[in-house]
Amino acid sequence: MATVILDALSELLEAEFKEFKWRLSNSGTQDKSVARGKLENTNRHDVVDLIVQQSGRSDAGKVAIRVLRDIKQNDIADRLNRKLQEVPEDVSAEGGASSGAAAANASTAGVTVNITSGSGGTVKAPVLQGGVFHGSMTFN
Repeated sequence: MATVILDALSELLEAEFKEFKWRLSNSGTQDKSVARGKLENTNRHDVVDLIVQQSGRSDAGKVAIRVLRDIKQNDIADRLNRKLQEVPEDVSAEGGASSGAAAANASTAGVTVNITSGSGGTVKAPVLQGGVFHGSMTFN
């Protein structure tokens, strides 16, 4: 999902991206806006990360679409909306990977997670972050 948003932001010219960041920090609702200081000197990757952190994975796409529409980038917003609808919501790892415990909390003791990815897929597994690992793990 974050990759899809990043692809959309990559279509913006630098001046448009600057306007996107300004609108993101001045959205009118404090719970959905990102602090201006956090957006200063950020690249597109950083902005996507901030949107996801601030809005959550489920609403990040909606926020990006709203801001794209605010800056009159309706074609990019429409393409992003279509692409986000193609991303399965139950897949927690991007790039064609699937997880046996998509909603597993990393702090839950005894959690078993099976993550598989087809050839050429990418596994982003936040459930592995900061944990203690037992058993086999293979990343190629």
